[in-house]
Amino acid sequence: MSDLPLNPSSPEEAIDLDDLIASTGLVQAEVIELVELGVLETCDGRTGFLFYSRTVVQARRAARLRDDFGLNTPGMALALTYLERIEQLEHRLRVLEASQPR
Repeated sequence: MSDLPLNPSSPEEAIDLDDLIASTGLVQAEVIELVELGVLETCDGRTGFLFYSRTVVQARRAARLRDDFGLNTPGMALALTYLERIEQLEHRLRVLEASQPR
């Protein structure tokens, strides 16, 4: 894993394409397509494919969707988008429920 910080104020590290592939089980073509579909985020301002280290979690989830459900790359992208949206809505619901008087 690369030890290049994304920016001086962020402790998060950058991970290159080879490290992402090695740690997730995705193949290069899948990663590139997921980037093109806007599901995996690359580090801006860098040459080549560098990713935020947090991208590993989402890429592993994509690989599980492929392996468990036989999804192709567009299917993985769609499922990941919906799963992320569901998580956002569940978080929002928890916040709203916590703010309600009992």
